Amino acid sequence: KVNRFEIDGLNELETIIIRQNCFFLDNNNREGSKCVIMNCDHLKVIHTGRDSFYWYESLELKNLPSLISIQLDDNAFTECHSVVFESMNN
Repeated sequence: KVNRFEIDGLNELETIIIRQNCFFLDNNNREGSKCVIMNCDHLKVIHTGRDSFYWYESLELKNLPSLISIQLDDNAFTECHSVVFESMNN
């Protein structure tokens, strides 16, 4: 029932893999929920498994200059209202 997932400033991180059914909310506890990944200079890959971040309101990816791949499996970020991609290139 975690409604805020944030990774910030992990400069040696290269890959994020979230397995299926992780960070699953329901309509009653989703207000203000967000997934934020930012300021990770070497992050290349983000893979989010099926049904993860279900009912999260927003996804923000910021300042990820090395990112080359984003994979969202079935129903990942279902019911998401806002997606932000900011400063993705050097």
